[in-house]
Amino acid sequence: MSESAPVNMSLPQQLASFPRAFWVANCMEMIERLAFFGVRAIGALYIVAAAEQGGLGFSNTDKGVFFAVWAFIQCLLPMFTGGFSDRYGYRLSLVIAFTINITGYAMMAYCHSWGLFMLACCLIGTGTAIFKPPLHGTIAHCVTESNSSVGWGMFYMVVNIGGFVGPIFAGALRLIEWRYAFLLSAAVMSLNYIPTLFLLKDYSKEVDRDKSKGMGQVLKETFQTLADAKFMVFLAIFSGFWLMFMQLFDSLPVYIDQWVNSSDIIATAASVTGNETLAGLVDQGTQVNPEWIVNVDAGSIVLLVLLITYISGKFAPVKAMIVGMIIACVGLIMAGTATSGWPCVLGIFIFAIGEMACSPKFSEYVGLMATPEKKALYMGYSNIPFAVGWGVGNLASGISYDRFSDKFELAKHHLIQVLHMPAAEIEALKKTEIMPALAEKLAVDVSTAQDMLRQTYHPEYFWWVLAGLGFLCTLGMVGYHFWLKADAKRRAALA
Repeated sequence: MSESAPVNMSLPQQLASFPRAFWVANCMEMIERLAFFGVRAIGALYIVAAAEQGGLGFSNTDKGVFFAVWAFIQCLLPMFTGGFSDRYGYRLSLVIAFTINITGYAMMAYCHSWGLFMLACCLIGTGTAIFKPPLHGTIAHCVTESNSSVGWGMFYMVVNIGGFVGPIFAGALRLIEWRYAFLLSAAVMSLNYIPTLFLLKDYSKEVDRDKSKGMGQVLKETFQTLADAKFMVFLAIFSGFWLMFMQLFDSLPVYIDQWVNSSDIIATAASVTGNETLAGLVDQGTQVNPEWIVNVDAGSIVLLVLLITYISGKFAPVKAMIVGMIIACVGLIMAGTATSGWPCVLGIFIFAIGEMACSPKFSEYVGLMATPEKKALYMGYSNIPFAVGWGVGNLASGISYDRFSDKFELAKHHLIQVLHMPAAEIEALKKTEIMPALAEKLAVDVSTAQDMLRQTYHPEYFWWVLAGLGFLCTLGMVGYHFWLKADAKRRAALA
């Protein structure tokens, strides 16, 4: 694929150029993302929350396993479901996807054992894997080189409208009872049957293809995509970057819950509004829900993504992605090293700017690579970086976070190894009893004990390592850029 910027059109002209199917598909994506991110926003907290607090009471390592299996299914299965969606129709694929997802969300509301919760994760991963290729394939059919940057930017905006609204409702409902958040996602997902059956145009029926092609041939073409060297190198680079990227959503909520004092955000709101109730919450040491703080990412994208993608649309995709990757790495460091709410919010906002510059461009670039009859197939393959980043990333980060950053594990380590308390006695403590036990042993309050743990064990180093990987992948993208330029010169010389 040539690396060129699209033809210039004004923003209103580009928005007016999209067909009705584009807007229907965007609404469906918004509904699906509202359900998905509502669960994803609270999922990490729910898995590690103590059983006496209504959570599952599992470790960060368990969380990593849940999310990794979920990721591998959701992100690798589209390599096959994309080809079948192209062959057998988008509408049928979508109906199947929604049915499986609804079942998974409903199971999460009532399943508390390790095995059944894993099954629910697998169902949601499978349903989402079937949903993504036909939905993304529809968007790819609706955009052209002249409007693709804004088209994918608009798509990314509605993704984040769902991603912003979902955690707000889920975060409020989980304070009442965790299962209400999961049931909300199941109910919201069911709304997508209506546009799928009555409004969405099935572009797979219009593409000229060999109707006699069987499942074996579809699988053969799926694996033949691996021969596209530039596509595979591009996906490999983004696989490493996505490993860093996904931890903002999977590890940062837990980190904020454990290490960030977010009462300064409430204090600011109390000062601005003069609200005595808010001032009372500050005195009580009340914290802002971690999922709401991370939600600054989605909120920023909703407000700014059209502007950012319109500007980035004036540049070649790879160059725009490089700039976005650098900004995202800086934002992650700022958010991950913050000790109070507002600096963390600022870091997440900067991360969102980088995300807006590179993530929509990623989808745009993949969509422009594919021929019309392979749009869903290529969009399916574009999930490989998410599989590596989200799957491998969660396996590695779950174990690493437990070992180097988890507040309760570090407290247990300090009690046993430094203060020489019996290991059996410490392991018998409930999670909610660990920090008070450390504070009592040190003859300080819990807040001071937490500060001691931070200064001794530096849990923020976890984020420096992730950001380092992100910068390394950015250098890889710079190399990819020069490879494309050299290849273009070679082809021009041979022409």
